Amino acid sequence: MLALIEDSPFLIARILLFFVATYFIYIALQSIELSKIFKKNSADNIRFLFMVISMILGHLFVDAIISLFENLNRLL
Repeated sequence: MLALIEDSPFLIARILLFFVATYFIYIALQSIELSKIFKKNSADNIRFLFMVISMILGHLFVDAIISLFENLNRLL
């Protein structure tokens, strides 16, 4: 089938949106107070946990959005 847009713009958008979404998710996760769960002076551990979680959620969010646009592109 003939697609409106090739796959390379979707790949570029996927990469760029991943970093943007990861940043905003990381900022949003910082509002969660986890100092009661972790030991004292473990700010580095909390920051690392937030970074890992934000990368995972950023990937899932961007993958869902870009997959939706790729499927819409195939249908048109």
